[in-house]
Amino acid sequence: MKKLVTLLLTAALAITAATTAFADHQIGPDANGNPNPASKAIPVTYTVAPKYTVTIPASVTLDSDSKSSTATIVVKDVTVDFGKKVKVALNKGTFNVTTDEGATLPCKVTKGTNKTPVNDNGTVLEVAPASKSGSETLTFAITDPVVYSGTYKGTVTFEVSVG
Repeated sequence: MKKLVTLLLTAALAITAATTAFADHQIGPDANGNPNPASKAIPVTYTVAPKYTVTIPASVTLDSDSKSSTATIVVKDVTVDFGKKVKVALNKGTFNVTTDEGATLPCKVTKGTNKTPVNDNGTVLEVAPASKSGSETLTFAITDPVVYSGTYKGTVTFEVSVG
């Protein structure tokens, strides 16, 4: 019985040891003596998923004395398709803030230190992958004289896109 088991194990080992490795492409003459090319081109693939982080403040509270406040928009870690940028736009450059009682005041948005007005659907920041990151300071300011007391509230929407 031991001899039979030993014989079977030896046969199994011999079969697995005799396995031939096959290559996708052989370089050198084939079995008929015909030359194969001395080089072979193969494709190499590397995939990078697009990514970026945009930080927009959760809210802005205007100073009661200066009637203004700033907010910084930050774009970082930009990796997008060649020729494209991460773009942050603002839906309204001027919008109304309103009290619960109905009093309204216009609030104007400007960008940068030179206070460039932001137009409706205007771009406030663009960052290309070569830059990797960027930021822009926006100023929110009440432009008219305040007549009525109260808490004035409004909303602006930022749109982030890649294009």
